Amino acid sequence: MHETVKKELFEQIIRLRPRLSPKKRRVADFMMEDYKRLFLMSAKEIAQKCQVSEPTITRFVMDLGFSGYGEFEHYLKGLLRIELTSVERLIKASKEIDNASILEAYRQNTIVNLESMVQSVSEQEIRDLAQMIHTAKSILVAGYKASATLAYYFGYLLKKIKEGVIIDTAYSGDNLDAISLHGESLLVFAIAFPRYPQRTIELVEYTKKCHATVVCISDSLKSPVVNLSDHYVIIDMDGFSFIDPFSHIITFLGALIHEIAYIDKDATARRLSQLEDGARRRRDFYTTEQEASQKYDPLKLDYLNL
Repeated sequence: MHETVKKELFEQIIRLRPRLSPKKRRVADFMMEDYKRLFLMSAKEIAQKCQVSEPTITRFVMDLGFSGYGEFEHYLKGLLRIELTSVERLIKASKEIDNASILEAYRQNTIVNLESMVQSVSEQEIRDLAQMIHTAKSILVAGYKASATLAYYFGYLLKKIKEGVIIDTAYSGDNLDAISLHGESLLVFAIAFPRYPQRTIELVEYTKKCHATVVCISDSLKSPVVNLSDHYVIIDMDGFSFIDPFSHIITFLGALIHEIAYIDKDATARRLSQLEDGARRRRDFYTTEQEASQKYDPLKLDYLNL
């Protein structure tokens, strides 16, 4: 689908080119020659490179059907999200962010992503997905590369409230065997964001061959994992650096865990209570009682080990 969208853009430019003015033709040729560079440049920089005015750039993208350069830039960002390397994203970010305001820039970016998520994901989607996970006999939570952190976070919390949870962050043979053995009774919860690890795609493809159900969380309908999934939730990711912004994804996953937990609140409470009892017996966590028992006593020092 990604290649199709890119091809459509190029074909549109080719169709328009004979009717363009000489200045707009220079812009069209520049875009066709190195479209990836466009994302690393502002409209002013493109205008200087093509030796035209900035309004000419705006008029050209409007000829392509966009409302202005801002909409075209957003479209281009979605198109290149798969292709841009970490280095190219770093170069882009260095042009946009003042080092003195880096924390504020990230805060604003987080707010934008959170607001976008609230607008794009409905409460009904969360309830439907929670019910699907709750009723699944077994579930494999998968995420690779940067998405491995999201998969572990969600899987760790899900294990606290549900049995039969497997966390897969390394594409192991054991987990592929689990998919083969569980088949139709298994739900695979795949998390995939740009640049879409090939291993994630392979896992989902294998899952479909084993007739298991696939639910994915991704950023776009153009995602290769979405095309292979039975159900999906789209959460856009608007970043401006080589560092993927995951705070809004974690917020969504936390809300999903909450919704699953409250489907059967009593059963969840019993399971959490059992886990707490085990943690207390094993002394997994630091407590104030432990602090009191470990007060400093110089008479108990082991001077032989000093």
